[in-house]
Amino acid sequence: MSACIYCCLFYLIAGIIYPIRQTYQAYKLKEELSTWILYWILMSSIYLLEQITFEVLFMIPGYSLLKTLYAIWLYHKKTQGTLLVGTMFHPVFKKIKDILTPFQERLEIFEQVK
Repeated sequence: MSACIYCCLFYLIAGIIYPIRQTYQAYKLKEELSTWILYWILMSSIYLLEQITFEVLFMIPGYSLLKTLYAIWLYHKKTQGTLLVGTMFHPVFKKIKDILTPFQERLEIFEQVK
C-alpha cells in the first residue's frame, strides 16, 4: 500500500471520526460547542479550497499528512488552534454575516407569509 492511503486513513480517523465523536459528546453533555463548530467551519473551508484547487494541492509532497496535522493542531487541548485561527478570521466571519443578513431578513419575510 502506498503512503498516501495510510495518510488518508489517518486523516479519516484523526480529522473526521474523532472530531465527530467529540462534537457529539459536547452536544450530549451540553458542553461548549463553539470550539467544535469553529473546527468544522475551518475544515469545511479546507475542503472547499481542495475542491477548487484539487490538482495543485495534491501535488505538494506530504499535503495529506500536513492537513492531518493541521486538523489535530486545531482541536488539541494544548494548542487550541481553533481559538487562535478563529480570532484571526473573526473580521472575515463578521463581514460574511453582514453580507448575508439582508438575505436572512428576506427569508424570514417569506416564512411569515406561509
